[in-house]
Amino acid sequence: MTRKLNRMIYPLVAFVALVALACTCGGSGGTPTLPPLPTQSPATKPPVVLPTEPPATKPPIGGGGAGGAPFEISSDVYAHSSGAFSTSYPAGWEIEERTDGVFVSEPDGPSSMDVSFTNVGVALDSDSMNNYIQALEYNWFGSFTDYTQVSVETQQDGSVLVLKTLKISDGTPYTVFSYYWPVGSAVYEQDFWTTDENYDAYSGGFVEIANTLQTNDAVVARSPLYEFRFTYTCPNSLCTFSVPYGWAYSQDTTYKNTAVDIFTSPDNQTKVDNLAYDDGTVINKSVAGAFALGLLKDFYAKDIVITDDQVQSDGSERLLWYSKSGGYSGTTFFETRGTTFLMLTWFSYDPYYDLYLPVWNDLLSTYDVP
Repeated sequence: MTRKLNRMIYPLVAFVALVALACTCGGSGGTPTLPPLPTQSPATKPPVVLPTEPPATKPPIGGGGAGGAPFEISSDVYAHSSGAFSTSYPAGWEIEERTDGVFVSEPDGPSSMDVSFTNVGVALDSDSMNNYIQALEYNWFGSFTDYTQVSVETQQDGSVLVLKTLKISDGTPYTVFSYYWPVGSAVYEQDFWTTDENYDAYSGGFVEIANTLQTNDAVVARSPLYEFRFTYTCPNSLCTFSVPYGWAYSQDTTYKNTAVDIFTSPDNQTKVDNLAYDDGTVINKSVAGAFALGLLKDFYAKDIVITDDQVQSDGSERLLWYSKSGGYSGTTFFETRGTTFLMLTWFSYDPYYDLYLPVWNDLLSTYDVP
């Protein structure tokens, strides 16, 4: 597939006229429960309808290259070795391929482009797609200094444009725009980076390159789910594990002496909760199991049924459980370290359990005690 349409992009001078949007990547407070299952399958991306006239684009500024940019588009087309996508790129720029994408950078210059793909397992409806985008924006781009999301615009080809400003580690201000494009169970992302002072010159050429992307979502569907991940550090640095960038992060501190860090899939069908309870006293192992079961009933469902209970080699204890009324099943590990009681839980609605189980297993494989 190919985009074929010109995309909307804003000139840097128009920033002052735009209202910065808040990042809606957190969950609500209170008990971390999942919403009811949808009665219909998620909607797929609608077919692209070509306009009778191309949408307006930013006029070329400066340079003699593509779209007025100070570079030429290479006569060669880059094709990812997996077969997942192909794209044009600036001639002479350096190419670094990854398993999930490619990074193309300007030699001795500040600008770059990155194309990546993620297997999200299911076709995302518009709300789920927004959840994915905002989670990735918050978890990745939000890690940069002075990150400001300027605009979010749905494009005529079904992609979503997110424009933002930020500063890299040396303090240089950058303007970055990203296109997120769902194709089946794949989400393609194109990121274009340049300094604020170069934005006007480079943006037109970047938009032209963005429109050359061709995709093969069948290849992406065979790749691991949510391969792009970051390392989360537990409270007081008691543990670390990897989490998908595309899963929303939120924190619940509703309950006294308890903090729960929550990671939610874009479709809201599965979650990982990392709970830390500390009231200043040690919870003995003899009562830890009953305490964990009480927390499960308080947080998830009163009809929790434990189907397996095993002590692990590291001293933690694992519970397998389900809730008939909730229609979901889960796995919980718990242990006590000093006065802190830790409980790590994954749960999913039953129709999605097998789909998301590999993500949970991968998370466990990265779990580490510093």
